[in-house]
Amino acid sequence: MKWITKKVLVVAVCLIFGSCEDLLEEPDISNQQVQLLAPTDGSLSFENQISFSWNGSMEDVDAYRVQLAQPNFQNASQILIDSVVQRDTLGNVRARINAVSLLNGVYEWRVKGLNGGFETPYTTAAFTVDGDEDADFTPPNTPQLAAPLNGTVLDDPEINFEWNRVDVPGTAERDSIYIYTDEALQMLQVKGLGANKSFSLTLSANTYYWVVQAFDAAGNRSADSEVFEFTLN
Repeated sequence: MKWITKKVLVVAVCLIFGSCEDLLEEPDISNQQVQLLAPTDGSLSFENQISFSWNGSMEDVDAYRVQLAQPNFQNASQILIDSVVQRDTLGNVRARINAVSLLNGVYEWRVKGLNGGFETPYTTAAFTVDGDEDADFTPPNTPQLAAPLNGTVLDDPEINFEWNRVDVPGTAERDSIYIYTDEALQMLQVKGLGANKSFSLTLSANTYYWVVQAFDAAGNRSADSEVFEFTLN
């Protein structure tokens, strides 16, 4: 509320006196420093789910930029997080990112504060994850539908569904097929488990819409495939 009150007061003064150029000048925060709370520099986690937190009570900071790299920013093989956490409509800035799934390895994260005209330097911390060696956070590839083709008209009620998908190394994967009788995918007619990227069943005359999604034993799921339509006479 303090932030909101200050902004409202500035706007009120501007309306009364006309000139706001000096009043709306952003405070210089470039000599301030964000305090990282967890994970701290040099810490070791035996869990693969990592939450990040920092001191979000800095005055005159309207947002925080948060980044995560592996193994570090100087020699980054990948940037896993690059997000700006902004002040909400109540004047609060969230100072936490919850439950990021990380494989075992070395990481570095950093945060800096921002306002409309200035920013703080980054505060950086390195940490190591040494959890489950078999942890799997990679979702299966998205299935690509093959048959029946989109827009097909069929006469044989025995329908053979086929799709393609390259398995991702890791935990066992499976495919679920969903067959609907409406384009909005609200009226589910059949849900089945595919075998070797295929599924067969007998249907009655109607227009159908089908989609496939892949899952693995670790709980990861792919994006939905395209939706294909076919009509059975």
